[in-house]
Amino acid sequence: MQNILILTASFGMGHKSVSNAIKEQIELKNNNLNIEIVDILDILNPTLKDVGSKIYYNLTEHYPIVYNTIYDIKKSNKNNIFDSLLSNTYYKKLYSYIKLTSPNLIISTFPLCSCVVSKVKKEYGIKIKLVTVITDIVDSWEWLYEGTNMYFVPSNEIKDKLIDKGIDENIIEVTGIPVKNSFLNNNKDNVNKNTLLIIATGMTENDLPHNMLKQLDSYDTLKTVIVTGRNKELYNKLSKKIYKNITILGFVNNIDKLMDEAIFLVTKPGGITVFEAINKELPLVIKDTKIGQEKGNVEFIKRNNLGMVINDNNDLLKIVNDYIKNPYKTHKICKNISEVKRNLKPYRVAECILDNVNYS
Repeated sequence: MQNILILTASFGMGHKSVSNAIKEQIELKNNNLNIEIVDILDILNPTLKDVGSKIYYNLTEHYPIVYNTIYDIKKSNKNNIFDSLLSNTYYKKLYSYIKLTSPNLIISTFPLCSCVVSKVKKEYGIKIKLVTVITDIVDSWEWLYEGTNMYFVPSNEIKDKLIDKGIDENIIEVTGIPVKNSFLNNNKDNVNKNTLLIIATGMTENDLPHNMLKQLDSYDTLKTVIVTGRNKELYNKLSKKIYKNITILGFVNNIDKLMDEAIFLVTKPGGITVFEAINKELPLVIKDTKIGQEKGNVEFIKRNNLGMVINDNNDLLKIVNDYIKNPYKTHKICKNISEVKRNLKPYRVAECILDNVNYS
């Protein structure tokens, strides 16, 4: 049995979600493979996993200027100092893991993974194939490394930018960001959509103030569903209040079904969430962001008119009020989303990977 190793990292949920989606898509086409998803820091240094996650959260939530300074260095510089330092320190541990598990192909869904695998290939001369799946709509140098055999990118614009950076166009595939199969089944026949869906996993109580929720609760023709995911603190605070038209949910396994009922998706601009919404042909309402990689996702939404980018809660209430008065206003956005969706190749990642495994 051939082995596929998917390397990822737990900085936010997006990279792991993409990894799970890729694994699912491959197994739908061939369930005779051994596919393992591993956090790169569990191999290199498990202590760094917890510390790194806390630093990432604090920087993105409380010190975005510091985070963006680091991100801009990684984005603009080939072989950036941060990932190179970790790679040079720990690449031997990854090599030992590769020798132990003997994968036929490695998939990277996080920049550091591509960096360390590239270092291992260079230092030890191993011929293992490396496939990189870029999980935000960016062309950052932190994703691009010597020894990468294939890049899967979200859009044609990113492909063009990678070519400008010297990447061979023959190893770049435009697929969109991989999503689970349940998001590829769009319930277009549901004409009774009446839900404002808010995915609040990365939000705080300040993002959902009581006065705004009170206003949303007053709309009898509109339901609001707020999903807090594993954000238990937010769930506990919101669920203490009583609403008649608002439902507060914690972690759920049916986001795809909730999207089928929704007229808008209100969320932070994570790459995989954007493409889940695109595949469901669901208009997005995104709060503008200060975080480096998320800026690329916001620009993609703006450029293709896939939804609305808001600056504060009053903007959200205005959008809802406008929709209630004129529901047909979203038709143009839905048409734009359909056009973007037509260019996606959701099964192409699995097809290419299986081709590479078969010939490795």
